[in-house]
Amino acid sequence: MTDASRSGTATALHEDAVSGSAAAEALDLVRRGLDDMAGQVVPWFFGNMPEYYLRTHSVTEKVHHLQAIISGRAVTGSQTVRLMAPDGRKATYLVPGGGTKELLTILEAHVAQEIETARLYTTQDGQLHLVEFLFGEQPRAEVAGDLFAEAVSAMRGEGVSGDRIDLFERMLRGANAEYLEKFDPQRALRHLHMLESVGRSEDTAILLEQCTPGSETRLVMAMRHPPATGLLLQTAKILARTGVTVNRCYGDSFNLDDGDSVAILSFYVNVGGDILHEDSELWQRLRRKLQLVKWFAPNPFESYADREGWSLKRVMLLAAAAEFAHAFLVQENQWAYSTNNVTRILQERRGEVARLVAWFEARFDPTLGGREAKARELDEAALAAVGDVADESERTVLLMVHRFFAFTLRTNYFLEDVYGLSFRLDPQFLPAPCRIEGEELPYGIFFFHGPYCMGFHIRYRDMSRGGVRVVPTRSAEQFELESNRLYDEVKGLAYAQQVKNKDIPEGGSKAVILLGPLGDIRLAVASMGNSLLDVILCGESSPTLPGVVDHLGKEEIIYLGPDENITPEHITWIVERARQRGYRWPSAFMSSKPGAGINHKQYGVTSLGVMVFAEEVLRHLGIDPAAQPFTVKITGGPKGDVAGNLMRIMFRDYGDNARVVAVTDGHGAAYDPEGLDRAELMRLVDGQRSIDSFDAALLRGEGAFVVSARDPETVRLRNALHNTARADIFIPSGGRPNTINMRNWHEFFDGDGVPTARAIVEGANLFVSPDARKRLAERGVLVVHGSSANKTGVICSSYEVLGGLVMTDGEFIAAKERYVADVFDILRRRARDEARLLLAELRRCDRCKPLHVISVEASQEMNHAADALYGAFMQRQLDIAEDSLWRGLVLDYCPAVLVEKFRDRIFDMVPRRHLYALIAAYAASAIVYAEGMGWLAGVGTQRDIVDVVRNWHEARALMLRLATAVESTDMEQSAQVAHLLRHGGVRRFTEERLGLA
Repeated sequence: MTDASRSGTATALHEDAVSGSAAAEALDLVRRGLDDMAGQVVPWFFGNMPEYYLRTHSVTEKVHHLQAIISGRAVTGSQTVRLMAPDGRKATYLVPGGGTKELLTILEAHVAQEIETARLYTTQDGQLHLVEFLFGEQPRAEVAGDLFAEAVSAMRGEGVSGDRIDLFERMLRGANAEYLEKFDPQRALRHLHMLESVGRSEDTAILLEQCTPGSETRLVMAMRHPPATGLLLQTAKILARTGVTVNRCYGDSFNLDDGDSVAILSFYVNVGGDILHEDSELWQRLRRKLQLVKWFAPNPFESYADREGWSLKRVMLLAAAAEFAHAFLVQENQWAYSTNNVTRILQERRGEVARLVAWFEARFDPTLGGREAKARELDEAALAAVGDVADESERTVLLMVHRFFAFTLRTNYFLEDVYGLSFRLDPQFLPAPCRIEGEELPYGIFFFHGPYCMGFHIRYRDMSRGGVRVVPTRSAEQFELESNRLYDEVKGLAYAQQVKNKDIPEGGSKAVILLGPLGDIRLAVASMGNSLLDVILCGESSPTLPGVVDHLGKEEIIYLGPDENITPEHITWIVERARQRGYRWPSAFMSSKPGAGINHKQYGVTSLGVMVFAEEVLRHLGIDPAAQPFTVKITGGPKGDVAGNLMRIMFRDYGDNARVVAVTDGHGAAYDPEGLDRAELMRLVDGQRSIDSFDAALLRGEGAFVVSARDPETVRLRNALHNTARADIFIPSGGRPNTINMRNWHEFFDGDGVPTARAIVEGANLFVSPDARKRLAERGVLVVHGSSANKTGVICSSYEVLGGLVMTDGEFIAAKERYVADVFDILRRRARDEARLLLAELRRCDRCKPLHVISVEASQEMNHAADALYGAFMQRQLDIAEDSLWRGLVLDYCPAVLVEKFRDRIFDMVPRRHLYALIAAYAASAIVYAEGMGWLAGVGTQRDIVDVVRNWHEARALMLRLATAVESTDMEQSAQVAHLLRHGGVRRFTEERLGLA
């Protein structure tokens, strides 16, 4: 070993010795420091933490918290300490001081997370907050364990028995494991009481009681179907803004066995060191705010509440105005009027915004004396202030908010208990970018603002019906994109319904609820349904409820139906809510009810009409589906209403002749040029499985495949299949509007310009954009417009409405089998009548017009004639029951079982306006189907429409009698003569009676 080596080794040994000595010294100092700190903190902790914490937390948990307080210097160093469980499902915060600001900061950090359990403890001296969150999904309570049995036994000891103990066990089964571990009978007894208080209501149950001894007040809230996120944060904000100090709080959620969820929040509070008195004005204000919290979602305008002292309702109103302004201004410039820009402008222009809101409130405050004069004064002041805004974009946004407020005819804003805000608008408000020259304006527009959602309901006639659909979004970017086109989509769907509804009394309508990424679909549907009722329910002697100032002046009758993402549970809730709130026709308020209704998916009512049209189109193409094979490609999978039932009907009626070569849905695609295996497709339909579950072993043809849409490549393959697969006919039965559009329509043709299907029968509304439909038709594709092809769904819903108006729920259910059979006969006739009319007109003009244009023109002719007839009836107020012709048309329109059992009740129970519309639609459509297009439109302009319709229907009755008489003779050409009487004699005889021949 060299001298250098020896020297290096000695140095290292010396350094190790020094290091070891330093470590020992440091360890000793740390121990003494921790011992000293523990000696101070531990007694303080046990002397100041609430008794409930000390009683329910284990020694291990207390030690864990103490270690964090000491090592993190949470008290001595005023530092917040966060403890996060390894699996991320539990977070604990140790926050110095007792301020509400720190609590809100913590809650805001978790606003997007589902907090299943929350606990907040404050030390008696106010030096520390200890906050615990359990995030879902937590382990469930062990029902078969000892803790569960002990909890039930303890509740029996508290006097709980009978039905109450059953309810308690149900509650406990819905709790998480930690609730059981920290079980306290007195606390559980309060939870049981709150569960009983909230019952089946969507309202919030609130209890205020004084704690003894001490200066605390216990505030307990319970609600069914709580918001998944943000509830505790919003409640804490309300308490803070009201000046209420929270000493402790607990939040628990229970997932009950029937699918219900219940949240119970408990706050131990004081106000300035004193109790919160139940008879105080402060509590009354606070209670109203807490009733609203379930239906309020965090939004950027809460700064108005913090800085200006605005109520939650005012904040909601401004959020609604921002959404509304964006929805229409984005048509003008989507960059200048993005959501962020509109929000920023309304946040910054506080003076002008306050003036606009004050004016709106004056217009609709039912308690304000001299309301009209005051509103005019405030309107002038608001417009003057807005006019002084120099920036054009800012001024434009403020003017759109003014336009929104000015054209609102009714709102539920001043009702005490609301689930969201609703606004009935005059359609004349529509700004220029949203109007197309010559386009028919809607009859009525409703706008809704709810928790993490917004929506429109648009209708084209006084009495209309149409579906409600929910469009969920997964990100803020997607929500922005969908909100940009929301109004146009709703209007397009509603007008498509209007064109489609020519056979029924109700005009076309549609409602679409756009749901944000943090939204809850159940809350959104409840918000929209209740908010709509708020502004259409009548008072005792007025068209609106007390509290709703009416600038419309008449009662409105609304009929809804289900559409995308609406479940039977939603339908049941909406109908029951209408019944609870006194809507005059609750059973008719929403169709497709599980019991006293005709569920579209169960019975396949829309698919029935689509298949009738497909059959008639195939025959037009030279294919007899009953005798020859044909190929079909479909969008919308086996789980879908239209697609699944379409396959069921097709295979049932045409057997091996029906060959489905391609199917796509949201989950994947399957393709087989030889035809996908029928039995396997039906297995998926019956099992409600997506197309990616198709057994690939059953594929036969060259290039056949099954793919799941899990990566970009398979998504592209799925998205292209409806264009690339070859078939005789394409039936889009699912998918977003405008899937085939001006950017991609040419992909429906192969390299030689030959279409991959000779015809398209639109089972899904608006699958093909109008411009793309035109281009396809120009290249020889026969396109059956959705307003014709899938109309039997709306016709069926209309007959369900009629049945609901005439029969009780029990009567409907008792007659349902026969009623459905009668309705199905009517649906087949209506679909075949129109299919044959349109194809005959196409042949008659030798393809001078595309089929989809003929479809719309036929609908418009029927609707215009029906509108004229309805207007005449309304003006003359005819007594339908006393006129044999009109009475006979009503009975002829009705299903046979309704006439047999409830003939007189039809005229007593159905609103007169509905009967007028029924006769108008039925009489007009019957004439066009029989005489072809153009005749009724021409004659109706030359003579009174009521006389034309009366004479034609009387002539038809006479010709039918004559034809029957001729057929009973021995005349050699009796059949031909009878045919001419039925199909030509009616027109000729009518024209003679009208002096036109």
